[in-house]
Amino acid sequence: MSEILDEIRDAYALWGIELVVATYGTYYRLRCGRCGSLLGCVGDRLLPTMARAMLNGQFDLYAAGLMGCKCGYQAERARAMDPERAEAAITNLS
Repeated sequence: MSEILDEIRDAYALWGIELVVATYGTYYRLRCGRCGSLLGCVGDRLLPTMARAMLNGQFDLYAAGLMGCKCGYQAERARAMDPERAEAAITNLS
């Protein structure tokens, strides 16, 4: 497995999102780690460190439940990672 793919997989794993091979070496499906729902796709053409930075920039959206699965797993992960920031995001985006 390539370094960039490992980095992408690790970045999404923090949010409880699993990568599943969609087509050889290019795109990967994103699935909820709790219920298995399909959340979208991601390509492996990101630059090093880009995946973690991109997901960190989306923290507020995950925390408020505007991104991620309907089951709420990613919102729960956000609250576990940084409760104060998650609460602020919920307040600001609701």
